[in-house]
Amino acid sequence: MSEMRTKEKIEIIGPKVHGVGYRYFLMKQAMLLGVDGFAASNQAGRDRQQKVLVIVQGSREAVIDFSAFAKTEKPEEAEVSEVLIGDFDVFVPKMTDFAMILTAGQIVKAIPIIQEIESNTRETVESPLKLS
Repeated sequence: MSEMRTKEKIEIIGPKVHGVGYRYFLMKQAMLLGVDGFAASNQAGRDRQQKVLVIVQGSREAVIDFSAFAKTEKPEEAEVSEVLIGDFDVFVPKMTDFAMILTAGQIVKAIPIIQEIESNTRETVESPLKLS
């Protein structure tokens, strides 16, 4: 007998849900619970609110457990106003595919910062020490 599979959409809304590691926080828990389909994106919310949109797919038990986690847990720095959970019936990418895409996106954002640090370090090392 095959296990029941299900999909859900979770919207996490609040004044501070971007820039706090929410997508990685949720992805880690989804992996631990055995969710095999996952994607999360930062989106603009309404009325100065931010939103993280999450879609998951997996066994009914794994998705229920994940949704309960998303409703009750958050990264330390996050400020959440509400969590909305509903059905979802469109494609959900494999967890591993999303993990690679998310990590690549974070690396692309980090490269200019790393280059600036390297440049500032080089300038500091190359400038002569001036004593008064």
